Amino acid sequence: MSGTFTVVRTLGRSDAAHDILEELPEWFGIDRFTHEYVEAAATFPNYVAVPAPGAPPPGAVPGGPAPGIDADGGKIPFEDVLGVLLLDQRYPTSAEVHLLAVRRKHHRSGIGRTLLERVEEDLRAQGVRLLSVKTLGPSAHDPGFDQTRAFYTACGFHPVEEFPDLWVDDPCLLMVKAL
Repeated sequence: MSGTFTVVRTLGRSDAAHDILEELPEWFGIDRFTHEYVEAAATFPNYVAVPAPGAPPPGAVPGGPAPGIDADGGKIPFEDVLGVLLLDQRYPTSAEVHLLAVRRKHHRSGIGRTLLERVEEDLRAQGVRLLSVKTLGPSAHDPGFDQTRAFYTACGFHPVEEFPDLWVDDPCLLMVKAL
């Protein structure tokens, strides 16, 4: 898959977020939270990975711009979205990955990493200094979230603190990355 997708920044791709989350019940199987993510996709900046039209030119960087993709991503059919990242920026110098989800058949293909890299480039250009993410804490002993934490660690995030009571019934791990 590497080199055959591009990342587009858009708004309002609740349809794509919902479709991808439905494929991943082991991570996003609680209806209330899925609904919250889908609502957030309607308002937060969305970064979506989509198949690049045609073959990539020689030397193309995976996730780089591709000709023929609508600039706002709005005309891309939801079933063509391979992965989605929702960004929540409440302060000028920090932002949070609110959601990062990639279709199961594209796991471990570089899409998640490329989505993060594109977001980080955009945030650095705006002068943002910190990127954070919240995920299920290690005290919950969940193999899927062990993989999630390993992914964020490999992408340069560091665990800061596990909050046992931030989320009802689940420990929340805050991870951050300096940009």
